[in-house]
Amino acid sequence: MHELLEKLHEDHKNLDKVLSLLSSQLDHFCAGRESNFDLKIELLEYLETYADQGHHPFEDRIYEVGIKRLDDQSHVLERLLSQHGKLTAATHKFRMSLESILHDGVMSRAELETQGREFVALQRLHLNLEESEVFPLLDARLTKEDWAEIEANLPSHDDPVFEKPDQVRFSNLVYYLTKAEQEEDND
Repeated sequence: MHELLEKLHEDHKNLDKVLSLLSSQLDHFCAGRESNFDLKIELLEYLETYADQGHHPFEDRIYEVGIKRLDDQSHVLERLLSQHGKLTAATHKFRMSLESILHDGVMSRAELETQGREFVALQRLHLNLEESEVFPLLDARLTKEDWAEIEANLPSHDDPVFEKPDQVRFSNLVYYLTKAEQEEDND
């Protein structure tokens, strides 16, 4: 697999960790147990900051070149490009719902759960489509020249949690992810 696709694959594994943590927090909230709203908001802020502003533009650049090369499958890439905008809107909407509740807004537990579960499912469907269908297709069909063109115009955006942890802005998220990794290591 091309190194840029490997980078995206690593991002997807990290995004899946974030989505799993969000799902766990939703489970706690929906069961009436203690749920950390600051953490949930940080999770969404991370998705806005990195997935929507860094990861997706990186993928978009690859897909834009891929569309020219994958005539018979270009519709899949066009769909993914469109999904990126929808994911950005969904992330913002869910974050605003969480912040509203944190500031005494009114939303039923069931409504928040539905919105959260749909958000996680939408994100995971998108990641799975890219991993199972699109990345192998791009890896097989893009040429060295295509990759060189992509690399020449890639946006740069560091991951503020997994690459260069921002201990101030994402302190809860970094703490919970580190704790989860330590628990996995002890199993």
